[in-house]
Amino acid sequence: MTGVGALPHTSVLILFIVLAGSPTQSDKAAAFFEQGQAVQQRGDNQSAILFYSKAIDADPSMFQPYYQRAAALIALDRGSEAEVDLRKAIALNPGFAKSHRALGQLMLDQGKTEEAKREFARALEIDQKLSGVRLYYASALLKGNDPVSALEHLRVAIQQGEAKPLTYALLGLAEERTARTAEALDDYTHAIQLNTDEPIAREGRARLMEARGELSKAIEDYSMLYRVHPSRDLALKLAEVHTRAGQPQAAINIYREQLRLKPEDFAIRAEMIRLMSESGQKDEAARDLDVLIKAQPNNARLLVFIGEFYATDKPDLASGYYRRAVEVEPQNNGARVSYGASLVKSRQFETAIPILAEALSSDPDNYQAHANLGAALFELKRYPQAAAEFVWIVRAKPGLATAYYFLAISLDRIGDCEQSLRAYREFLKKADASGNSKEIEDARIRVSLLDKLAKEGRCKPLSKGKGK
Repeated sequence: MTGVGALPHTSVLILFIVLAGSPTQSDKAAAFFEQGQAVQQRGDNQSAILFYSKAIDADPSMFQPYYQRAAALIALDRGSEAEVDLRKAIALNPGFAKSHRALGQLMLDQGKTEEAKREFARALEIDQKLSGVRLYYASALLKGNDPVSALEHLRVAIQQGEAKPLTYALLGLAEERTARTAEALDDYTHAIQLNTDEPIAREGRARLMEARGELSKAIEDYSMLYRVHPSRDLALKLAEVHTRAGQPQAAINIYREQLRLKPEDFAIRAEMIRLMSESGQKDEAARDLDVLIKAQPNNARLLVFIGEFYATDKPDLASGYYRRAVEVEPQNNGARVSYGASLVKSRQFETAIPILAEALSSDPDNYQAHANLGAALFELKRYPQAAAEFVWIVRAKPGLATAYYFLAISLDRIGDCEQSLRAYREFLKKADASGNSKEIEDARIRVSLLDKLAKEGRCKPLSKGKGK
C-alpha cells in the first residue's frame, strides 16, 4: 500500500505558541505533531509514532496525529493498528477525504472489497479530485467484478492528470474484462512504455498474447514479469507456455529452479518428470526418480507416482512399486487397483486375481478393478466368472463395444448359446469397424453359426447350474 500522505507543517503555529507565552495542552500536541512530521519525512516511522502518540496524549481531540500515526504504522506493516487510528480520525473529522482514502486502501489490501468501495466513494463525495482515489476505487471495482464502473473512474482519472502506468494497466484490465481486447492490448502496451516493470500490464498483455496463440510474445512478457515479481504460480504458468510452444527444455529448467528453492514440491517434480518422459528424456527422469525414492522409500504417494511412470512400458516393474505403496499404506485402494492392473498387464493373472478381488471388497463399483479382473479370469479360461465381470461392465458402461465382445466369447465358451448370440449382436451394433475389424469378422462368423444352430433348434440356453 502506498503512503497515505502528509499534512502541512505547523511551523507557524509553533512560532505563535512561543510568542504567546505558556503552552496549553493543544500547544504541546501541536509541537509533538511537528516533531513527528519532521522525523517521518526522514523515514524514521518508529520515532514518528512516538511523537504522534505524545500529541494524542496531549490533545485527543486532534484528528491529524491519528491520521499521520496511521501512515507510519502502515509503513511498518502494522495494518490492524493503523485501521484503529484511521477510524478514530474519521470519527473526529468525517469530512477529511484522505482518511477515507487511506482506510479504503487498507481494506482493499485486506480483501475487504465492499468496505473499501464504500470508503473510496465517500472520499470522492468529499473531494472529486483527490489524487489516487479513483485508481484505488477502480481496483476495488475490478475485484468486485464491475469493470464498467471501473472504466468510468479510470477515464476521469486520466482527464484529471493521473495518466500513470498503473492507470493504463487498470484500464487495460477493465477493457479486457469487457471484451475490448484490442483496446486492452493498446493500454497494456502504453503502460509498459511508461514503466517496463508494470506488473498488471505485463501479465495482462502476456495473457492476451497467449490467447491469440502468439506464444513467443507471451513468454517474453511472462519472463519479464517473473524477473521482477517471481512466484511459484508465475513460474508454473511460464513453464506451461514454454511447453505449449514446443520448448520442453525451457520448461524443465524452470521446474528444476523451483525444485532447488523447494525440493519437497511434489506437484512440480511430477510435472517435470512427466515432461522429461514425453520429451525423450525418460532415462534421465528415471534417474531422478531413483534418487527420490532412495531418499523417501516409504512415501506411498511417490511409490504410486513411480508405478504410473513405468505402467505403460514396464508393467512388471510398475507392479513392484504399487505393491510397496500398498504395504506402506494398506488403506490406499487406488494403489491396490493399480497394482492388480499392472499384474494383469504383465500377464501375472493368478497373482492379480486376489489383489483385484480385495480391491472390489473395499470398493464394489470400481470399474478398473472389474475390467482387469474380467481380463485375468478370461485369460485363465475361467469363463463363468469372467462372464459375470463382463455383465457388470456392460451394465456400468452399456456403450462399450469391447465388453460385449468378451462377454459373448465367455458365454460362447460355457455353452450359453442364446445369451452369447445376443452379446455378439450387441457388439456388432456398437463396434467401430475401423478399430475392431478382426473382432467384427470373428463375431459375424459366430453369429452366423449360432444363428444356424438356433434355427435348427440346437441352440439351447445354458442349463441351470451349468458352468458354475
